[in-house]
Amino acid sequence: MIQDYKLAALVHSQLVADVVHNEILRLGWDIHIEVTSYETALQDAASLLEQGYEALLCHGGFREELFARFGPCIVFIERSDIDLIKSLAEARKISTTVALTAHVNETRDIEFMEQLLDMSIIPVRYTLKDDLARKIQELFAQGVQVFVGGGGTGRIVSRLGGSVFLDLPQRANIRNALNRAIILAENIRMERAYRSNIQAIMHYSKEGMICINTEYEVVFHNDQALNILRVATPNRLAPFFRPLYLEEVLREQTPHIDKLVTINERQLLINAFPLQLSSTATGALCFIHDVRSLQRISRKISADLQARGLVANYTCRDIVGNAPAIVRLKKNIQRYAHTDIPVFIYGETGTGKELVAHSLHAASSRSQQPFVVVNCAALPDPLLESELFGYEEGAFTGAKRGGKQGLFELANGGTLFLDEIGDISHAVQLRLLRVLDAREVMHVGGDRFIPINVRVLCASNKQLLHLVRKGTFRMDLYFRLTGVCLEVPPLRNRLEDIALFAAPLLRRYGKDKKALGPEIQKRLKAYNWPGNVRELMAVLESYLVLLGDQATSLACFEEVFRHRDVLPLTPPPLPAATMPDAGDDHNLGRQTTDFRRRKVMEELALNLGDRRKTAAALGISYSSLRRILENMKED
Repeated sequence: MIQDYKLAALVHSQLVADVVHNEILRLGWDIHIEVTSYETALQDAASLLEQGYEALLCHGGFREELFARFGPCIVFIERSDIDLIKSLAEARKISTTVALTAHVNETRDIEFMEQLLDMSIIPVRYTLKDDLARKIQELFAQGVQVFVGGGGTGRIVSRLGGSVFLDLPQRANIRNALNRAIILAENIRMERAYRSNIQAIMHYSKEGMICINTEYEVVFHNDQALNILRVATPNRLAPFFRPLYLEEVLREQTPHIDKLVTINERQLLINAFPLQLSSTATGALCFIHDVRSLQRISRKISADLQARGLVANYTCRDIVGNAPAIVRLKKNIQRYAHTDIPVFIYGETGTGKELVAHSLHAASSRSQQPFVVVNCAALPDPLLESELFGYEEGAFTGAKRGGKQGLFELANGGTLFLDEIGDISHAVQLRLLRVLDAREVMHVGGDRFIPINVRVLCASNKQLLHLVRKGTFRMDLYFRLTGVCLEVPPLRNRLEDIALFAAPLLRRYGKDKKALGPEIQKRLKAYNWPGNVRELMAVLESYLVLLGDQATSLACFEEVFRHRDVLPLTPPPLPAATMPDAGDDHNLGRQTTDFRRRKVMEELALNLGDRRKTAAALGISYSSLRRILENMKED
């Protein structure tokens, strides 16, 4: 069987080559084996690597030289001292004086072996084949005719008529070397893929990137950096190291954030950071933003917001589902909509957090006022700050004449929805806290406060409390934003609603429920749905398009579904408050039952449906778990 990895072995004799070849074939592999010499080993290794071989197995005294030159790609076929002692013991049966040949790079405990075997061992150290042949002939002249060594020793001693016991690679050592070579080749592939991905990210990034080491050499850069700085080649970047704060970062090992500089009559926003290039080497990385480019993005975002009409497009009626968790969610939306209390919406990606935000606004007394949405994760900090709080004319180069309203002003009297709030920086967090506390905003570059009346909703697929504990989110801002927490349940906890999501799609494509046969429904309910409702709708629509004129087809569904893992994935942690709101049901017993059933389903998903593991994790008996599940079916 020819494997996918391109491996080769370098050995010093045909005899060793035959031993390695036979063992490799026995294991089901087919790799290239090159017989080399001490004089040509380096050249042969370099040639093999140039031909695309990913790892080289080496046997012989030249292996240390190969490792020193090509270290990451070299794997030793080890020589076992135990096997050597066995060969010496066999040689002792012929003579108590035995010569042991070894390359100068190989070390053996001769004294220990002599004491162990009660024999005299003459070490023969060599560097080249000619050197080895000369020393063997000298020993022959002195009456020593029994030798232990490798394939080269065997050929020389045999011609002279002596006895030789070969120190050949053992099967176990060949297997171990092969396994290490496979791991090495896989790691090399992963490293190459990682570097390729990094290069692709740098290439497609809209911002310039430059990284230098402590020798002020450019480690990597992208074309955007050259274009922004108006230079043709990276060797012309050195004059910009100082204005880009790279020299200061190297010297002080401290970041320089949001620095405005003017280079070649262009205003640039600079962020420079210290970087650990390796375990011993440091460097400095700089991100370069063209301010005019940031402004173009800002204008596009503003146009998009205006085109959307700044209105809520959905209501509670658009939230599909009859699962208990969805019923509670709708009830809580109606309860909290008529207040101005800030609401934090938590849920996995694709669950419909923005839909909940729209519904809260639509059901509120602010429904006729603006509803403004901003994705905090989609904007760099400088742009996010200017978008949220606005800016004055002349605040920076290229600033819009007359300045610009921020989103807080745009949402005045209405609702501002901050999506992915967990991704904003500490600097923006601090300014946002000031606005929420004082209910007034100041433009970037401004000198006066503007009063605002805005209800703030926010959402994230991350637990803000967890971010607070990590120190990446301010605790005081957390308390400001989380007056009420609404959890949007993942689809795996409301599988009974799948049919409701499917119904409008079936009507759109002129199909009835038969299109989703029992086996397809089974597959839909067995899958974990990491992408939740968004993923479900994509799968169903792809299936119905592929179905065409057929009434139903499991094969079509499998074609759409085949790349998805049918086993449940580990769900993310739930919000801190997992117990139902007391206002949902004043019956304490019912609250406790719902909570218990919810925990059972979560733990069942974590254990991939294994009931016995689930029971052990919950600290209950298997029979108790079975009764709980049976009662859930009856309900």
